[in-house]
Amino acid sequence: MKVSLIIPVYNAAGTLPATLESIRAQRFRDFEVVFADDAGTDGSVALLERFCADSGLPCKLLRAEKNGGAAAARNRALDAAEGEYLAFADADDLLDPALLERAVAAAQTADGPADIVGWDWTLGRTAQGGRYMRQADYASAEEALCNLTGGTMRWNLWMFLVRRDLVESRKLRFIPGADLGEDMQFMLRAFLHAGRVAQVHESLYRYNAVNGSSISREFSPERRAQIETNLDAAERAFAGSDFVQAHPDAFTDLKLFLKRPLLIGTDKKQYETWYAWFPEANGRARQRGSLPLHTYLLQKMAARRCWAGVMFYNLLVYKFVYGILYR
Repeated sequence: MKVSLIIPVYNAAGTLPATLESIRAQRFRDFEVVFADDAGTDGSVALLERFCADSGLPCKLLRAEKNGGAAAARNRALDAAEGEYLAFADADDLLDPALLERAVAAAQTADGPADIVGWDWTLGRTAQGGRYMRQADYASAEEALCNLTGGTMRWNLWMFLVRRDLVESRKLRFIPGADLGEDMQFMLRAFLHAGRVAQVHESLYRYNAVNGSSISREFSPERRAQIETNLDAAERAFAGSDFVQAHPDAFTDLKLFLKRPLLIGTDKKQYETWYAWFPEANGRARQRGSLPLHTYLLQKMAARRCWAGVMFYNLLVYKFVYGILYR
């Protein structure tokens, strides 16, 4: 078995049919699908059972007795996976028909099999439209880690193919109950121990951008605690590593990146939360590094508590540019 495709599922009956069809449409066929149902109650299991029965693909349907969260569900799937490589998807997104085909081909480098392959993605689930999101370039695991910690590259699981031997040899798993930032912790540790890496600059995944959650909910104290748990696990894994010795400010920059969404919107309470969360990172906001100029200016104003400037930025960029010009 070349690839194990891992999908946690919880009450996703509304979006699951289209996701399953995108899996069925994969041109590459040497893969299994490992579904980890997290004790949902909306009929998702019936859809999964039907898919397993008639898709013609090797499938495993793991059912939890009680809801334990995405991290615990993914751990169960990792324990059951048998593929040489691991791929991930969410139950409300769409896979391009060429995703596994392109990723597996890219993994066969001239120097041998890659440990990690990454690709680009589209923000927007509909078949038409959407915004193409290009990942930052990297030719080595170190360059990828610089991008990840510097805020120029995303770490979502569904953007990577990971060699299972790497995951098992390093005992990489998710932290049960810490479901926010779990992909950050996992992919940082995977790149830390990766050898050869590869990249495909094609949009091979459509991410569901429809999300009714507010920033205040997404960054509630409980959810910030989950991020901190995953960040702490990553920092401990990196302690004393060659990467940290070469890039001593990497995790400070990462903290700055993690709290950046709190500056999106016009709620001054969120701005104050930004200032108080990971305060040791505020000094780095005055250094541009590889950030786009507009992001640097936003963070620099926030570090000076210039909330009027932050609010003007939001009105100009998010309300006018994205809300009107690019709508």
